[in-house]
Amino acid sequence: MAMALRLAGGLMMVYAVLYLAQFLFSTLYDNPQPVWDVMNYVSALGILVALIVNFGHMRSYSGSDEPTLSRLGAHVLFYANAALAIWFFRNWIYLLALDAGESASVPVDVIWDFVAVMIPIVLAATGRRLWQTNA
Repeated sequence: MAMALRLAGGLMMVYAVLYLAQFLFSTLYDNPQPVWDVMNYVSALGILVALIVNFGHMRSYSGSDEPTLSRLGAHVLFYANAALAIWFFRNWIYLLALDAGESASVPVDVIWDFVAVMIPIVLAATGRRLWQTNA
């Protein structure tokens, strides 16, 4: 089980780097939307897995009232992951509901930029924790 969790952590970190590269360099080539369409499915899976992992990690501190930096970090990562999940799934459903040829509004595009910044951070942090705790 530890090896599978470590593998999942490694995959999350690799995907975070790939997602960041796509976000940074997608303006350099024509029509990056097909790549984003595929990455949205992988991102959805990663966000849900990270949410479950981060919830479990946060709950592991529930019996302790002592404020520690690691407890704070677990809570911050979980709530950042929860906000990311809300933004991502709301915008993705909106995107899937658009008619062919219709484009998203400016506020939706701005939220996508927030999502694109948060996905690598949340997935890399979650992946790193899975990698280190299952070594």
